[in-house]
Amino acid sequence: MSEKSSIEKADVVAVEAGSTRDVIVPQSGPERDAIVKRLKLKLDFRLVPYLALLYLFNALDRGNIGNARLAGIEEGTHLKGNDFYNALSFFYFGYTISQIPNMFIMKKVTPAVLVGVTMILWGVCSTAMAGTKNYSGLVAARFFMGVFEAGVGPAAPIILSFFYLRHELAWRTALFYGSSTFAGAFGGLIAYGVAKNLTHESLAPWQLLFIIEGIPTIFLGIVTIFVLPNAPETLERWFVTPEEKQVAIERSRSGHNTDNSLLDKRQLFAALKDHKNLFTCLIYIGLNIPLASYTSFLPTIVKLMGYEDAKAQLMTVPPYACAIVCVFAVCWNSDRTRRRGFHVAGSALVACIGYILLISSGNVKANYTGACFVAMGLYPIIPLMLSWVANNNVGHTKRAVSIALLNTFGQCFATVGTQIYKTPTAPRFFMGYGVCLAFTVVMIVFSLVLTFVLNRENNRRDEQYGEPKPLTPEEQQEAIDNGIYDDHSSFRYFI
Repeated sequence: MSEKSSIEKADVVAVEAGSTRDVIVPQSGPERDAIVKRLKLKLDFRLVPYLALLYLFNALDRGNIGNARLAGIEEGTHLKGNDFYNALSFFYFGYTISQIPNMFIMKKVTPAVLVGVTMILWGVCSTAMAGTKNYSGLVAARFFMGVFEAGVGPAAPIILSFFYLRHELAWRTALFYGSSTFAGAFGGLIAYGVAKNLTHESLAPWQLLFIIEGIPTIFLGIVTIFVLPNAPETLERWFVTPEEKQVAIERSRSGHNTDNSLLDKRQLFAALKDHKNLFTCLIYIGLNIPLASYTSFLPTIVKLMGYEDAKAQLMTVPPYACAIVCVFAVCWNSDRTRRRGFHVAGSALVACIGYILLISSGNVKANYTGACFVAMGLYPIIPLMLSWVANNNVGHTKRAVSIALLNTFGQCFATVGTQIYKTPTAPRFFMGYGVCLAFTVVMIVFSLVLTFVLNRENNRRDEQYGEPKPLTPEEQQEAIDNGIYDDHSSFRYFI
């Protein structure tokens, strides 16, 4: 859908900007194109990188326990048997139960407050892990970290959908979630630096690691409360002109962001009954089982390939570096072609190749190559799925609940991923690799099925109603008020 056809077909729009003057915004032509270009450039270089920075710390604090294991946390907290695996699982228990409540809290207190406060709280939990002395303390810290970290990941796609059109979303979501791959690389580098260069008479390396990565999160959370824009109407926080702000508001409305209700119960039930969400949840389950195991156990897997502790920390960096390139390339092409399903299936196929290499060979180089392929295949699927769900759900509540459902089911099954790499199965980990391979196949199957279902529905609407007609913001609001949402005859799904 073009920028011109997504909004009302007036020559200009006069709107009140402040209290003293009107802003005249062209609706087409070179002048509007220039305003849109400037606006997107500012958002791309200010909003998206800032969200990416937030998620970098989110992923860094979540995954540092894998590096802490090599630095001696099991000995320092007197863990035995499956205690380490269980501590990993408790993070996902907390993350799962807080997904949907956080989406409603965001509508009540604004995204800036939700994201900022939860960042402060999970930063406190992360830093407090340095003081844990036993299994109970570690489990409590991981559980509450999961509760609070659930505020950022699901909120970011909602925030981005306020500022970008549907076909612009995957690339920007990739820039946001791509920071989690940077976190994997930086986490390894930081852990390597701590192990090699930092010593403290009363703090172990794993304790220093939690403190170094936890305290900056707290300060960033405080800043976020005051600087993160909640909607296009508050973009003055990011130094846009009145004309750019008005265009941002119009673009947001043309992207089905017109309802302002705190909680629309009809949208809630519509999200729960939508069969598309069943397919996306199944795909995300297939993703989160191998993803959770990969981030938590990659340092251990690399060590068991024959690398020493400090070198193992460093050798976790290249797989994430490969993943970064794939995340950006795949999601850019997904936006360019306006296709999601085939890119999800293709990425999952790359991960399959990686797991086959890990299962079939005991050679260190082949296994390391397989680990790189796994990262290259898994990480692009995160932004693809979140943007796919945001693209295909109309209405704030329906979109928020759909994304929360996606994350709830995905993170619930992520606990499986924390339990499949048992120490007795080292160093080949046939059970862990086999389970992950099976679920990557699940992703391929259901992403292709969903693509077929959505394409068939688009074709049916084309045959029955003809070419889709762009809706004005008022018509969008009327469709939402009448409970039509993405079932509207003029709506077409991203496939």
